[in-house]
Amino acid sequence: MRFTDPRILRLLAFLTRRQAWMSPLEISHEFRLDGKRISARTVQRWFTFLRERGGGFVYYPYPKANTLGLQDVFVRARGLRNHDVLGILPFASSITVEVGLGDYEPFVSQSYWVPGPAMKPFREFWRAARALGHVAEVDVFPTRNTHYLYSPFHEVIRRDGDAELTGKLENDHFRKLVTRHLREPFEVRLGDRIRTAPVIIPTVVERIWAHYSSRQVWNEIRAKGEDRIIAYGGRDLAKAVRRPGYAIQWLQKQWRDLLRHFDDAFLQPRVMFDWTSLKRCMFLSVFLQTRSVEDMIEAAVQSSQLSIYTAFRPGLDGDLRCHLSSFLPNDQLLPSLEVAKRFHRGAEPPFVAVQDKQALLAMFKPAYCKLDWRLFDPRTLSWSFDSEAYVEQLEQLPHGARTRN
Repeated sequence: MRFTDPRILRLLAFLTRRQAWMSPLEISHEFRLDGKRISARTVQRWFTFLRERGGGFVYYPYPKANTLGLQDVFVRARGLRNHDVLGILPFASSITVEVGLGDYEPFVSQSYWVPGPAMKPFREFWRAARALGHVAEVDVFPTRNTHYLYSPFHEVIRRDGDAELTGKLENDHFRKLVTRHLREPFEVRLGDRIRTAPVIIPTVVERIWAHYSSRQVWNEIRAKGEDRIIAYGGRDLAKAVRRPGYAIQWLQKQWRDLLRHFDDAFLQPRVMFDWTSLKRCMFLSVFLQTRSVEDMIEAAVQSSQLSIYTAFRPGLDGDLRCHLSSFLPNDQLLPSLEVAKRFHRGAEPPFVAVQDKQALLAMFKPAYCKLDWRLFDPRTLSWSFDSEAYVEQLEQLPHGARTRN
């Protein structure tokens, strides 16, 4: 069995289109293959295969960063001379290495979830990195929450791992989802459910980075300091900790309660697999200036119809810029550029880049993509951002010769 088995790809596509985080039993009740139900045991077996042998599999509820009190920010760093700069801020959510198609210059793109009140010191950090000579140029783009628009995987990925588009892909589910979210009021502040149960923050964050069961989440939480975590759950969690096994049950209850109100805290389910093993595909990055929110959404949808999936970062209210990162078959590069040309407005052409896969794999470290939930204080319901300490770390970095991106 391979993760490119059409049966597994159909299951993964099904998961992307359900506004929920589903257990194998729940999946078994709803998912059908050729009209036939599959057992929860089969679903669990496929999940185990994907995690242990398929490589790179993730399935978790993707949170609304703003309801965690965090601002989604996209950063492009050119002329990076020391990669250690990328591991200083403990708020990174993703990273890649790209090459501009206009100038062929490499650069690093890194996404962050920044505490809302810390946007000014965040910008100052990057100004200091530039002043110290660690980076030549930095663009900081605050956005609304990042959305993922998935195509039906089984219609784009062949059994042998080739990526191939053979017809028009139906992505209307994501058009409706993105439109609904962009019409909602947007504010970076803790959601009411998180205020009343701050233990949700470490629970959500740990599930994003590799942990998929309550037992794993609880073990990781305990490893990072049991005394500290008790503050997240107050007296109820303090009592649970004293009873072996009960803490996990308590955590499971909190998690189930949150999932019952999925749309309050989460954007959508996030589903991904080992993209490095697919053939004849690439990542295309496009930065657009559109004339309306409707055009922004349409550009994202049409881009997703040419790709395996598209990450969509819309500008904040009043900012009609957006960033699209599409994972697409190689032969869809030119059609995707046509989409960018059709929706871009402005004197300058859209900014276009492609991922340098080998450079990314060579430089990647887990520290470049990790949010430390311990920086959230459940007593004050606020995040800490130690700007002075971060700049001091910058100042201690060597100013050696420019490293390869």
